[in-house]
Amino acid sequence: MDALKNQPMIAILKIIAAILLGLFVLGVGSFIISFDNLSELMGSQPWVSGFINHTNMLVLSLLIILLLSRGRIKAYGFRFARAIHWKGIALWSLSMGVGGSLIEFLIPGEELTFLGEFSFFQVVIFIWIYASICEEILTRGLIQGYLGPLTKYGFTLFGSRISLPVLVGALFFGSMHLALLTMGVSGLLVLTIVFFAFILGIIAGFYRERTGSIIPAIVTHMAFNISGTITGLIVTQIFNFI
Repeated sequence: MDALKNQPMIAILKIIAAILLGLFVLGVGSFIISFDNLSELMGSQPWVSGFINHTNMLVLSLLIILLLSRGRIKAYGFRFARAIHWKGIALWSLSMGVGGSLIEFLIPGEELTFLGEFSFFQVVIFIWIYASICEEILTRGLIQGYLGPLTKYGFTLFGSRISLPVLVGALFFGSMHLALLTMGVSGLLVLTIVFFAFILGIIAGFYRERTGSIIPAIVTHMAFNISGTITGLIVTQIFNFI
């Protein structure tokens, strides 16, 4: 009986621990890129900070996963996926990427300019591929994997069950984008980005849990970034032409 009473408290403590692990990974990355010699390098190559931060995210996440799992990393999604619903992944991720990009362009007086710092090759390698992998290993790998024992907690939304690990991972992923406020991006635009990042997190987390693999989550993330970027470039060209 006492064990049953303690279950909610254990769940809360695991959630707090998962969030602290995520914040630790992000915090170390921010600390590393704050050094003066790196700041000078990033001044001439703005994408360098993103690369360094995401590399740190990847390495630290993998190290913590190895320690927590004692080398048994299948529980953290490092396994081949089973019964992947590719049509569903494509439909949700591509439509959300297009929708998010269009809504961002509708916000008066706002324009996302960070892509202007990247060549097309850098967009493909860093934004479409590398960032998607690194961010998924942190959120759907480390955080959602650590909270795996809490999958019995959750709720049903539109006929699909959303577990607590999926929800927490999505909330953390969305909240990561609040850092854009420190870059001068307006609150309304940041809230829009956070919202669509949260929805992406729900979709990626759902397929991560459903298949037992992080691979569908990475593909979902990549498809979202690809569709959002291409939509943004097309809309920009249309506005410039008009």
